[in-house]
Amino acid sequence: MSAVLNEDIVRNITKNINVPLVFRNFITNWPICHWDIDKWSSVFGDRQIPFRCMRKDLVSDEPCWERRCKIKSMSFKKFLEGLSSNEWMYFDYKYLHQWFNADTELYKEVSWNQFGYADKGAKDSTLWVGSSGAHTPAHQDTYGINIVAQLHGTKRWILFPPETGGLRPTRVPYEESSVYSELNFYCPNNMDPFNGLTGGRMVELAPGDALLVPRGWWHYVQNTGSLNIALNMWLPHEKDVSTRVSEALIKILVAQLCKDLPQETAKLLVNPNEDDIVDTPLAVLFLQLETVANMYLDKKRKLRRVKRQRTCEEDVAVPVEEEFDLKSLLDEPTNKLEIAPSIASTDLINILKENLTKYANTDRSHDEDEVDASSTGLGLTKAVIDAFSQSNVIDLVKQNLYNRLS
Repeated sequence: MSAVLNEDIVRNITKNINVPLVFRNFITNWPICHWDIDKWSSVFGDRQIPFRCMRKDLVSDEPCWERRCKIKSMSFKKFLEGLSSNEWMYFDYKYLHQWFNADTELYKEVSWNQFGYADKGAKDSTLWVGSSGAHTPAHQDTYGINIVAQLHGTKRWILFPPETGGLRPTRVPYEESSVYSELNFYCPNNMDPFNGLTGGRMVELAPGDALLVPRGWWHYVQNTGSLNIALNMWLPHEKDVSTRVSEALIKILVAQLCKDLPQETAKLLVNPNEDDIVDTPLAVLFLQLETVANMYLDKKRKLRRVKRQRTCEEDVAVPVEEEFDLKSLLDEPTNKLEIAPSIASTDLINILKENLTKYANTDRSHDEDEVDASSTGLGLTKAVIDAFSQSNVIDLVKQNLYNRLS
């Protein structure tokens, strides 16, 4: 077993590791890690970019939900001029192929080959460009494995294992594939919910670093440098087929509730990218459910057939992946590989206090609607969605569904 990283080992790691791994200086050979601001300005040119914006000094009991942000379109150069403004700005979760042509320099430079995925490139990558304080609320991705490449500036990741208690998971605002935490990791109005949080890990990425986020890990991500640019891609996981059935069931519930509620109330239940859920016919939602349920059942039948076949055949060719010994890889200094360091709840609280000092230590009086939670009026509706969306409930519904479809 090799103690030195190569493409095959990294690929094997991505599929089997269950803790967040940091690859220091792993992608310094990427030319885009060395582009300066002038270069990035020329790459973006004069195209108008929609940035999600919010005041940096907002203190709240709940996260800075996307619904509460303002969208401002501007050129990259105009964005640079506003880096020191009183707002953070984020051009986030944008697929490269939707913003750049295949013949552009940025598109051509992106390749995930050294992670063991020679077939993955710009078409599989999403771009994140933001200012200091720009962040994504704490959440867990229900699908896939996340690989992050830090290109410019620094970014802080706070992560928790999938089973962590105390994070107050919610499906409101609803977004397919995202389970949010109700805790505000940016500038919280109350520190009490963070006392006793266990299992947390924190890492700050610098240009040339990469991060592997295993399936289901909670993460809060915040830009710490004045200008931040990063790329990421999601890799499929074997459990995604089953998870898609869960998501389809939850989507039907949320969609039907939204159809019967006042428009302004319904908007608070979903993220802006799910606004069209109200207009989706029920027949389409059930067709989506039927499709993913049949995919799961077909996969299950295929696995049973393969298992029976292997018991009948003595010599079955099974692909061999290069094995890895994680400890040896971590101990080898040239790999610059590390497990994301643990963080105690007391240290986490100190970081949140630093955020408050840096961004919210002003004399500005906060409006009542800024401090109060914006979803408090959802009451029973939100509680019903969260109750039905709990994994133990959805798993039971799925099993009953499978029994009836089999």
